[in-house]
Amino acid sequence: MSPYRRILLIMTQPESCPAALLRALALADASGAALHVLGVYEPTELRLHHELQQPPAATASFVHFNAELNALLDEQCAHRPRPSFEAVQTLNPRDFLPAYIAKFAPDLVIKDCPASSMFGQIAQASLDYALLHACQGLFQFVPVNAPAMPAQVLIAVDVASPEPAQHVLNHQLIEAGQQLALQCNGHAHLLSAYDLPMAMLANAELAEPWAQEVRASLRVPFDTLADAHGIAYSHRYFVEGAPLRIIKAHISSLMIDVVVVGVVQPKRWAKLIGDTTERLIGSAPCSILAVKPTPAV
Repeated sequence: MSPYRRILLIMTQPESCPAALLRALALADASGAALHVLGVYEPTELRLHHELQQPPAATASFVHFNAELNALLDEQCAHRPRPSFEAVQTLNPRDFLPAYIAKFAPDLVIKDCPASSMFGQIAQASLDYALLHACQGLFQFVPVNAPAMPAQVLIAVDVASPEPAQHVLNHQLIEAGQQLALQCNGHAHLLSAYDLPMAMLANAELAEPWAQEVRASLRVPFDTLADAHGIAYSHRYFVEGAPLRIIKAHISSLMIDVVVVGVVQPKRWAKLIGDTTERLIGSAPCSILAVKPTPAV
């Protein structure tokens, strides 16, 4: 049974949307899912109406936005069923979209992934940030150069954390990545990046025996996790180093099309610079499938 029955595609920039649209159409075709396309337009013209307490009206730019998306759908769906479509204009998509997604209840949300600035990450006001932290479910962010159907899927897990919630999330990440790879007839790879304690790095030669013990203690749960999901040894990568750097290196070396990562609440310095998932989306080296932990019942 396909994991996708309802797919929601969010389109915000028609010029960067063809890749996201092609991805959504390809996954809908492969899974038999119903695809709904939502165009979201945030016009600057409406701000004056809002400040003057005047009722908003459809703007000329919104009409153009709507026409562009309709034309794009007509072009890409000339030889396939056309998905359902609607376009909305809103002053605050960060509030509108979580409510819309909760009501629509899709199995997968796909969105175009324009690069964001560091200022946008610090402000934590981007639409992508709102989707990551205000919504439940699977979110796939697709950059402009992404292929329609991914072939190589990299699943990034964290076996260093002792928290039970991380253990559960690791399994959810693998399940989501394997489901995507299955729909695409692709390959799933499993990666865990770890850092040694700073005290060991200060005197690496002296601390090497203890470092080996730490590596071995982390390798055991990694292999246990991989075994539980049938990940081939040739597709396992257990690497020392900073997670973001290691993930990006493997995206390049393995020619990865989609990275599967978890969404966690940022802590300490991550609140300022963004966690690994947010920073990946900000740079968009490939498509990102973000998995938010299932709430405890």
